[in-house]
Amino acid sequence: MPGAPLGMILNIHNRTTNPPRIVLEYLSRDGRNKHLVTRGNVDGIVSAAVFLSIYPNARMSFITSPKAAANVITLDQTSDEICLVDVALVPDVMKAIDSSRRSQRFLVVDHHPSTHIDVDRFQIAFGEGVSAANVLYHYLQASLHMKKLVAVADMVEYCSSDLLREVGRKHGLQRLDEESKVLDFSWRLEIDDDSFRALAARHLSQGAWPSQVDSIRSRYVRVLNEKRWPKALARVRSGMYVREGIGIFHNDDHNRSLYGFGTRALVEVAMRRGCDYALMMNQRKDSCSISLRGMSPEGVDLGAFIENFTSDHGLDGGGHRNAAGARIPACAGEALIESLIKQNA
Repeated sequence: MPGAPLGMILNIHNRTTNPPRIVLEYLSRDGRNKHLVTRGNVDGIVSAAVFLSIYPNARMSFITSPKAAANVITLDQTSDEICLVDVALVPDVMKAIDSSRRSQRFLVVDHHPSTHIDVDRFQIAFGEGVSAANVLYHYLQASLHMKKLVAVADMVEYCSSDLLREVGRKHGLQRLDEESKVLDFSWRLEIDDDSFRALAARHLSQGAWPSQVDSIRSRYVRVLNEKRWPKALARVRSGMYVREGIGIFHNDDHNRSLYGFGTRALVEVAMRRGCDYALMMNQRKDSCSISLRGMSPEGVDLGAFIENFTSDHGLDGGGHRNAAGARIPACAGEALIESLIKQNA
């Protein structure tokens, strides 16, 4: 079993009948039967690059929600091994895993411990205080040339990890900040473009910096030239209001009105206003999609908060200590805000 770096919590829950000695026995060397399912943000793109650096023939799916991940699992009738990275194990996902082919095996990698481990045929690897890409990097014992990219993911996820400090000493925190911005801005040019994510991950798996990949750099330049970031910040500033340390933004345009930046722009403005939390709410017909971020290391565990709230009020959600999302009944928005205020008191 791969070892954990000093200062990082890495727990492996093995749910197989015959536990593998190391991960490469669990995940065979032939990547064609592997399927990586992860989110489409920087952490997900870097995770895909790390995975491809070991298994270059693996299939990739980028998802926007745990429900979307459940659909991907249900439709996958060919992969023998499915790796879920930064995917909350909400009931829909657990049901999809439980209903999958008995020959399929699962590796669940996350940066928050999960309480949903009541099915067989899978392992869980988690690390706290680091990005999901960082957990995957150490679990797979990936090449050292991937370290700088994992540090980029840690920086974007606001993680003060040992790896980030090490890479920062070698390359400089300013270089890391610049590269983080290049990768983060580039995927937001067209947020539905998964082909770009896949291509970017394949290039990055060779050990390049984001700015060294033409497709990434060109998109970053377009975002800069179109002034999308300052436009997104201005729109958040005009629409956000603050309640008891929570920056709240109602976005009925499903984030497109924020030029692809979504919660990143909201977090930036909320931090400047001295908020501890940033809450984006997208009202739909009968439900409300929410995205919640925490900026205080001493604040509420948002993943646990959302799980408890959706358990009491309905629909689904999950996440991590500083980031969570959910679908809640349309009438429950005010109750969520009041509950968070009470929890934070």
